[in-house]
Amino acid sequence: MGGFGLPILFRGDFMLVKCKCHSEKIDRGTAFKVIINNKNEYYCTEEDYLRIQNDKETRKNLLDKINNIFGYVITNTILYKELSEITKVHSYSKINSYVNENSQMLEKYMGKSFNNEYGKIKYFTTIIKNNIKDYIMTTPTSIKQSDAEVVGVMYKAKSRKKSMDAYLDELE
Repeated sequence: MGGFGLPILFRGDFMLVKCKCHSEKIDRGTAFKVIINNKNEYYCTEEDYLRIQNDKETRKNLLDKINNIFGYVITNTILYKELSEITKVHSYSKINSYVNENSQMLEKYMGKSFNNEYGKIKYFTTIIKNNIKDYIMTTPTSIKQSDAEVVGVMYKAKSRKKSMDAYLDELE
């Protein structure tokens, strides 16, 4: 028995810990360990930890953008419930990208008068639910520099066709 009457899990000579990402029991020796507020947190890999941190940052950015669209900090928990329903199908990064690209339209719709905050939040999340399935995330494209050299320009401008006015001017 470990401290506080809790069993310590052993598998042979290895101690098992719970992964924060997958909730699986993993060997402490091979787990990625992070110390937060003097508390150890374990992840299967460093990539899992970085992915979770990125998701947290994206979620925070999304909530900040939504608060900007509404014009005040939303304290109603229905927003978090509705967003969690959307994230069962779409990622926070896709939702964040959609909200960023369509923020002006969303601000215009949120400018309407609503009876209560609940209705306003439901209207907002319904707009996202109905439109995000057809939304395609755009990635910024960079211009590739080529090593090719332009030797000579082989372009010859075509002569323009005469307009009817030009023909009439020639006849006069």
